[in-house]
Amino acid sequence: MELDTQRALDVAQTEEILRGVLIPPRPALLVEILEEQNRPEPNLDRIAHLVSEDVALAASTLKLVNSPLFGLSRPVMDIGHAVRMLGLRNIVNLVTALLLHQAFRGTKGALMERFWRQAEWMAHAATLVARKSRVLPQEEAYTLGLFCDCGIPLLLRRFPEYAGVFEAAEREAEMRPSTEVERERLRTDHAAAGFLLARAWKLPSEFCQAILRHHDPIDYYQAEKPESAVTYLAVLMVAQHLVRQLLQRPPSAEWQAVGASVQRFLGLSDEALILLAQSLKQLRPN
Repeated sequence: MELDTQRALDVAQTEEILRGVLIPPRPALLVEILEEQNRPEPNLDRIAHLVSEDVALAASTLKLVNSPLFGLSRPVMDIGHAVRMLGLRNIVNLVTALLLHQAFRGTKGALMERFWRQAEWMAHAATLVARKSRVLPQEEAYTLGLFCDCGIPLLLRRFPEYAGVFEAAEREAEMRPSTEVERERLRTDHAAAGFLLARAWKLPSEFCQAILRHHDPIDYYQAEKPESAVTYLAVLMVAQHLVRQLLQRPPSAEWQAVGASVQRFLGLSDEALILLAQSLKQLRPN
């Protein structure tokens, strides 16, 4: 799923608009962890040591790993245990997600509080969808869900009026994608901004593409051999729908356009969606 001409223009325009706005760089800790991960024979003890050096991050990682969301049969007592039990790739995914919180720690306000609540719900929902459909590892889906709307803090930093634009876009979400409203008013949107952040952090290209297209009312799901990014995008589309249900909002314009196709792609019946919605309600973050 490469950038088509219009998408390339959208991203280029967003880069220009956000020039001067600090896109949080990939954290140094993440760089070290990824360097170790990419060695021919990664040292798992060194990975555990790197995570454990940040006490707050280590505590958050263990809290998340031991939460009902992942349903481990026995509790994980330390980071070394977590790395051995979940595997290196899964731990890196969870740590990446948690570092996003640190990156935007200084950005405050009512919209940011709402952003973090919804990001958690998206992460939980994406994890449940991945578990049910078995198309992605749960930890990968968690990271994807948390990063889905990561462009919102960037637009909030760039545009003092963005909170109002966001609310206007939400009011029209049933009729047209929120990104259309944002582009009309700001000449950019949070999906393109999120793509830039994901790319700067060198997240997998499938992640970046799914973040860029997660409000697209376009049916990518019926191709004979869909690109791998479509799987990530489908998980996000269902997660968004579940979160809107949780918040008692009507289905979005993009779900109305392609929701049935997404369900078929992931093999999720209407009954499965109902059960996922019930599971999300039980896991609803405080």
